[in-house]
Amino acid sequence: MMSYEKFTAVHSSNLLRENSTPVTSMVITAFFAAMIFLGIQSFRIPLPAAVGTPFLHFGHIFVMLAVICLGNKRSVAAAVLGLVIFDLLNGYLHAIPNVFVSAVINCMLTGTLFAALKKRANGNLHKEYIYGVLCAAVYGISNIVVDFIWSTAELMFIGSSLPTAIAAEISSIPATMINAGFTVIGIAVLYMPVTTAYNRVLRR
Repeated sequence: MMSYEKFTAVHSSNLLRENSTPVTSMVITAFFAAMIFLGIQSFRIPLPAAVGTPFLHFGHIFVMLAVICLGNKRSVAAAVLGLVIFDLLNGYLHAIPNVFVSAVINCMLTGTLFAALKKRANGNLHKEYIYGVLCAAVYGISNIVVDFIWSTAELMFIGSSLPTAIAAEISSIPATMINAGFTVIGIAVLYMPVTTAYNRVLRR
């Protein structure tokens, strides 16, 4: 029979483990949010576009890494926090609704897809890597589509005709495509080291 002292020690250990799980989750989510913010704040190369002021940055790469490591729901929280804080601190208040909607759609879509593909990989790390890069491409395409629809609607809201708004957005697509391609390359390079480090931190 287990002694009272041993039972208390085991119970306390289990309770500490249970209570630390939400804390660990919050800390890691906040870490990814910080990396997303810094990925944009510390590295920006302006890109030509007829609408808006797009620039090449690491933000989407870290959002996609959050999707891979955290799943769809927690990556949404990390992406929204990181991207919105950047917009607030850099005078892009007008872009926040678009950023919020895009983050939710892109993270939920790619997160759900990656979870299904990872399950299908059944522990095969090579397949998981390929699926991660594939999902990065899906993320980029989703971002292009969402941004195109949102920005076209914004131009029409302020008075542009549909053909004019579409023409303006088509001319701006190359900038979004460059970021999409940059995201795929970034995931291809960082997937293995980041996921390995993440699993070691969680002792998986």
